[in-house]
Amino acid sequence: MTQGTRQGWFSSPRVRRVLARIVVVVGVLLGVIGLLTARWGLLFAGIIVIGLGAALGPARIRRR
Repeated sequence: MTQGTRQGWFSSPRVRRVLARIVVVVGVLLGVIGLLTARWGLLFAGIIVIGLGAALGPARIRRR
C-alpha cells in the first residue's frame, strides 16, 4: 500500500467507538436475557460479544 492512499472509514476513531458501543450493548442485552430466562448459552454468547466489542474500540487501531 502506498503512503498517499486514503485510510478506510473503519479506521476512524469515532466510527470504531460507535461500532464498539453498539456491539457491547448487544452483548449486554444477550447477557441479561440469558440471565432472566436461564438460557446459559445466551449468557455465554453475551460475554463473548462484550469481549469482541471491547476489542473493537478505537485504542486497537494500529498506525503503520
